[in-house]
Amino acid sequence: MSKPQLNQKPILIGMTGGIESTVAAYLLKKQGHKVIGIALTFFDQDEDPGPFKEYNVSDLQSVKEICESLDIPFYAVNAKDEFQAYVTDHVIGRILSGQSFEPIIYFNQMLLSVLREKAQKKFNTTEVATGHYAKILKNQRSGVFELMVSNDLASDQSYELSGLSKEDLENLSLPLSELQKSEVQKIYDLVKVKKVDRDKKSLYQVMLDSRMAKFLEARTPLDLRRKGNIYDHYNEASIAEHKGIHLFRVGQKNIFIHPEIKIDPELEVISIVPFKGNIFLDYRHKLKFKSIYLKKIVISHNLDISQPLIGYVKLSPQGEKLSCKVFLKNNLHALVVLDDEQQHQLLSPGSYVVFYHRKADKGKVYLSGAVEISGNFIEGDDYFTLPFTSSEEKREESLIRKPAERLLF
Repeated sequence: MSKPQLNQKPILIGMTGGIESTVAAYLLKKQGHKVIGIALTFFDQDEDPGPFKEYNVSDLQSVKEICESLDIPFYAVNAKDEFQAYVTDHVIGRILSGQSFEPIIYFNQMLLSVLREKAQKKFNTTEVATGHYAKILKNQRSGVFELMVSNDLASDQSYELSGLSKEDLENLSLPLSELQKSEVQKIYDLVKVKKVDRDKKSLYQVMLDSRMAKFLEARTPLDLRRKGNIYDHYNEASIAEHKGIHLFRVGQKNIFIHPEIKIDPELEVISIVPFKGNIFLDYRHKLKFKSIYLKKIVISHNLDISQPLIGYVKLSPQGEKLSCKVFLKNNLHALVVLDDEQQHQLLSPGSYVVFYHRKADKGKVYLSGAVEISGNFIEGDDYFTLPFTSSEEKREESLIRKPAERLLF
């Protein structure tokens, strides 16, 4: 006698062949759901995915065999256009603008968009699932679904899912939310399916990947990859010419131009001015910031926005949570003021930050957004300071009043 289905409505799960998505599909099946495995591809077979290799499911046959082992249907979906619209177009645009970008945030927005569309149009359902480590809980007062950190704080992926809409959260199941990574591994070992190796670490290093320059050159005209000069920011002196701003990222060290041009390996890119093609270098020990101005924020729907929010902000997928206050502004903008100034680092425009109401367990995602500017804002003014040049240090007034860039409140 076959096992009765607890939920006759199918649930689509994104499958990569990795441990997490395999175990998530297995658990849903064991719970009695009618599970359908969906693998998304983003590049043609003869196309080089470059720095996005680990985003793309290239071994569809192995994923199909995993689904067959789990006794669930398998479908492959070509989402090349969606991946380009959500991820690669933005990556290219940000690099050519001298800014940072966090692809994993927008990748997950794209993933949920495609899964939900296929669920509704092909399978007449709204239920989708992934193998992320995070929780989604329904607020019993407001009825709003809220994103929470997972039980396994070391593996938590709430940062990666922070850009999802309320509709995404409402229809998303996360079967691994209550599990530790070690427990997931044990379940996977029991399932005994074909293993597909994936370098998850590279998912978070796309912008610094050495293959990015070649990937971008194949997709942009030469005149957009503006040439220009590299400057010593402090001395305001030109060091050398360069062959295109797409070859540089804020935070990049070990700048190599020519064997005869020696650049201190400790100098790093602190600013890129794309319309002039200028690259500015300085030392990390000079860098600092305490305030962050955000744009295009995604905010929880049950917040009291009439007063500052007190909590913790995460500046990168694998970064620590820092105590701070958040002041909400008009037009989906917000100002984050850290309790402690961050030394020896610079948070560049385009980076993505996520705000939590707690530092550890049972933490809730309150808001997230892209960095418009960061630095030390002068009290009572709307200016911030980058590391000073030598001439600025000689003019005491400029230490306080010279604007590096204006904020748009």
